[in-house]
Parts: sequence; structure tokens; C-alpha cells
Amino acid sequence: MQELPAAPESAKPHLARSQLWRGTSWLGIRLLWLALCSTFLTAEAKPEEPPLDFPPNLPVIFLQAEKTINGQEKTPCAISLLCPAESKTCTTNTLTGVVKIHGASSQGYPKKSFGVTLDAPAKLLDLRQDKHWILNAAYVDRSLMRHKLSYDLFRSLSKPNSPRRAVASRFVEVFVNGSYNGAYLLMERVDGNLLGLQPFHSNDVNHACIYKAVDHSANFAQPGHPGYEQREPDPLIKAFWTPLDRLDRFVSTATEEDFFGAEKGISVRVDLDNAIDFHLLVLLTSNMDGFDKNFIIARDVAKTNAPIPKFFFVPWDYDATFGRSWNAAKVEPSLWLSNHLLNRLEKSPEYRARFSARWKQLRDNQFSVKTIHGMIDQSAATLGDAVKRNAKKWPTTQGGYPDSLTFEQDIAEMKAWIVHRTQWLDQEIARRQHP
Repeated sequence: MQELPAAPESAKPHLARSQLWRGTSWLGIRLLWLALCSTFLTAEAKPEEPPLDFPPNLPVIFLQAEKTINGQEKTPCAISLLCPAESKTCTTNTLTGVVKIHGASSQGYPKKSFGVTLDAPAKLLDLRQDKHWILNAAYVDRSLMRHKLSYDLFRSLSKPNSPRRAVASRFVEVFVNGSYNGAYLLMERVDGNLLGLQPFHSNDVNHACIYKAVDHSANFAQPGHPGYEQREPDPLIKAFWTPLDRLDRFVSTATEEDFFGAEKGISVRVDLDNAIDFHLLVLLTSNMDGFDKNFIIARDVAKTNAPIPKFFFVPWDYDATFGRSWNAAKVEPSLWLSNHLLNRLEKSPEYRARFSARWKQLRDNQFSVKTIHGMIDQSAATLGDAVKRNAKKWPTTQGGYPDSLTFEQDIAEMKAWIVHRTQWLDQEIARRQHP
């Protein structure tokens, strides 16, 4: 396995810790941590109490920031990993970079998510090598697994030469400036490298593009690009809205004949197999924010004398799923979710047949209750005792929770909900196939 890059000279005091962990008692680790923290942290950032008074069952990330982390500016930081003794997927070198609070509305939660940009690309655990990482707090998700479960499900739908792109992730526990901050999901970032897109070259006329839907006007119902943010190319370097503007104009204004045309219709503009799988994931999980907001749409570079690349969907932000909404309120299992593009596609008998056939195929495999229950059980086993430590730090009787649901209760409700959800979708998709 590729080692993490060596730390710069400025981080050498922390690098020494990676050799000191091994063979050291838990008391010794606590004392070493206190001594080492004092070489890096400012006075207000020193830990109130020594960490690691428990043997970790998950990788532990130590995040040290030079000053208070906020959502407006990036703060210099260092991170290091400590893995369970039996782990073979990480080292403990210290890495430097910058950190800020990650997310939009979730910034208001007591437990913050963090975005970390390292000074140099690094391979964390068994994930891909990159500079950009997200520590997702999953504050309103009592199960702590809705994001991972959804992204793993979508990636499992990949076929030969037809990948379903979504971030990979791993459960970790996090200390911030010496204080325990709970269980997190270490996630990759959605970018051109993850999606297999051509890199940006400023002299090119056309570019690979990634757009994120950030509010409910991103529903394909009007021309322009309301409700979107450009993610690639970097909008500070190059504004590049033409591909999305053309798609939105076509979807919102084309006649039925043009929309389903064989040569210039929707099938040559959007990867319909990908759109079907994306819609089925939204429906399976009942992502209340995922069909006209909080998704990503991307396309590779359009090259001269070559077919125009098709847009494809990438799932994002799946905490409002599996029976709970964005604020953790309960969601009934009988609700159809769609947008203007998906509604227009559904008018085609051929598309409805493809949609129904794909649902039936997945229901026997990736979308079977047995498979999903097994994935839930596996995540619960992986989280292990970290669940208890997270609940102690962030009790569900406090904060913005609508109820005091425990981890165990949430898991039980998720399992029961997915049974009712799949049964309802079986009937609803069959009904829609022959309206």
C-alpha cells in the first residue's frame, strides 16, 4: 500500500508521534498526546482533557487547527490517523493543510462537518489519493450510515463500461484540538478525478463540467441554470455554463417530437441508463432533497468531430433518506419523487418499460430487502462501540432532534421502512408502466 507523504519540516514534532504510538500503553499515549499538542496548538485550542481513554475499533483522526474553525475562511491545520492494531489500511504520518466547516444548513448543527484540503495529495485508509477530504458529521442521522449506505448502493449498480460514480467513504472517529468530537464518515470529494473527466486546460474551447444543484429550482423546468453552482471548471478561473444552459433549454422547451427524437433528442444528451439508476436510488431511499436539489450532474469534454458526451447524474447528500427527512422527521414509505426531466421521460412507453425492467432486475439483487438489511448490519457492526461514544457526546435528547430516537431504534425503523417502501414501489412502478 502507498504510504502517506512525509510531513514537512514544520510538522516534524507531530511526525514523531507516529513512531511513538506503537508499543505504548493507553496511559502513555494520553501523556504523549498532551505533550505533543502543546507544541502545535494555540493556547485556546489546547485539549481540555487527554483523548483516547478507550481502545479504538475505528480509525481515529486527530484534527488540530491553529485557530477556531469556521465556515467562512480556511484555517491551517494538521491531521493524523491512529488505526486499530489489526488494521492494515493506514499509517500515522502527520499531514498539513487547511480546514473549514463544511455544508450549508448543516453548519447550524452543534456537531460540525469539516472540509479538509491537504498541502499534498495523500491516500487516507484504502480510499483514493487526493488533497480534498470531507468529514461528514451526520448529526441528524441517528444511524450514522445513510450517506454511506446510499453511495455504496449506487456504486454497486455499475456495469462493464458503465460505472455509477459516487464517493467512497469510511467510518472514523474524530478528535478536534484534543477533544473527542464523535463518529464521522470520511468521504472523498466529487470532482473530475472521481468522475473520470478530462482535466481543465485554459486554452481549450470546451471543458469537462460539473454542476451541483443547490436549491429546488434545479428541476429542469426552465431555461438557464437557476439553482445550480458550477463546481468544475473552477468558476474563479472560467465560467462555463453553456452545456447546462443548452440542456435546461432543451428539456424545458422542446416539443415532444424533438424531445424523443433519435438524432438530437434527450437520449443523445443524457445517459438514460444512468438517469434510470439515479431516479431509482432517489425512489428507493426516498431522498426528499435529492431529485430537484442536492444532486450533481456532469459531462466530459466535447471534442471536435466526435459525439457530444452525455450528461450523467451523481448522488449527493443522502442524510434525508430511509424514512427520515432533512430535519430527521419521519417520512411515509408511499411517496413518488420526480422532476421535470424525469416526468418528461416517463411519457415514453419505451422508457417506462426500461425503467420497470431495471427496477425488477435490481429488486432481485442490489435492491432486495435481504441485501439492504445486510448492508445495514455490516455498517452497524463496523461502527461498533463508536456508536456509544458518539451518543454520549451528542445525546439525542438535546439539540435539534425531533425525537429521542436511539441508534438501535433507528436501525430497526430503517429495516421496517425499507420493507414497506420496496413493496409500495413494486406496485407503483408496475402501475406507471401501463397508465
